[in-house]
Amino acid sequence: MGLKVRKRSAVIGLLLAFVLVAAACGDDDDAGADGIVACFVTDDAGVDDRSFNAAGWDGVQTAVAEGSANANPILLESDSEADYQPNVEQCIEQGATHIVTNGFKLGATTQQFAELNPDITWTIIDFSYDPDIANVRELVYQTDEGTFAAGYLAAGMTKTGIVGTYGGVNIPTVSIFMDGFTRGVAHYNDVKGTSVEVKGWDVASQDGSFTGTFDPGDPAVRALCEGLLDEGADIILPVGGAINNPCGTAIQDRGLDAAMIGVDTDAFFAMPEALQDLWLVTVLKGIEVQIAASIAADAAGTWTAGGIVGNVANGAIGLSGYHSWADRVPAGLNDEVQQLLKDIEDGTLDAAVFNVG
Repeated sequence: MGLKVRKRSAVIGLLLAFVLVAAACGDDDDAGADGIVACFVTDDAGVDDRSFNAAGWDGVQTAVAEGSANANPILLESDSEADYQPNVEQCIEQGATHIVTNGFKLGATTQQFAELNPDITWTIIDFSYDPDIANVRELVYQTDEGTFAAGYLAAGMTKTGIVGTYGGVNIPTVSIFMDGFTRGVAHYNDVKGTSVEVKGWDVASQDGSFTGTFDPGDPAVRALCEGLLDEGADIILPVGGAINNPCGTAIQDRGLDAAMIGVDTDAFFAMPEALQDLWLVTVLKGIEVQIAASIAADAAGTWTAGGIVGNVANGAIGLSGYHSWADRVPAGLNDEVQQLLKDIEDGTLDAAVFNVG
């Protein structure tokens, strides 16, 4: 069924679906024989993070479904940073022609092996090189544009006047969400003359609340969320895949009328069904589409190296629907949020904290 490391049942099911579709279309023994052999390396959150890594792997599988990559792409999961180098080496040993590395923490390893293997095409998510590397495409995202709008929304929805945020590790691709969120709340306060507080992030010091892990089973994750709830936060933005789940459980166990904000992929669908009513909105990040596009360009011979910035203007950053909260978000507040996004798209409002390009 393909070259895999630490197989997961959900991934196997998805691959089976693609194989069955290919079989229904005819003999797939020769299908894609001269195409791209894709290999995907996760960061240490693993492919089942229901967020960042899951979206990246979906992008590789989309490339397979669209015919730009061979069937049976290689998935190599990292349990720790010590796995990055051997996983990339396995991609090369197993004949990968296009390697996708997922995350800021894989930046150094990707550079090392890309420079040693100039005939392999690489795509890295959430990392930018200066200068660019001739065989690497960098997918970076101005996620603070989305969290700026989400912060404004949260400030308009809080009943306690206190909102919160926490992340897994204080790295730029995590903190940019938290910074945009905090600035969005500040913008709401400026516009409305209110004083909504943000717990968990300080813009001036560029530091805040971090679990130190992306493992949702670590007791530190729930403890950190409990601390924010104790301070009165009733809307919380967790940044780091499934580390939002313990926070949702804590909210439910306390019987609070509170909400969370998701990141990367629509949390209403990506996270456990039991938590669906907690998601106010998700800041969407177009990882899947851009990975599939990079592999497709490689297959078509139109691939180029260098940085591609995903933002509101090009549709790679946005907000999901409100789902269970749709009837609770006032029409006027929604209009203001949508206008913010339009102003960001038009360039009349600069919501970006950092120039990630």
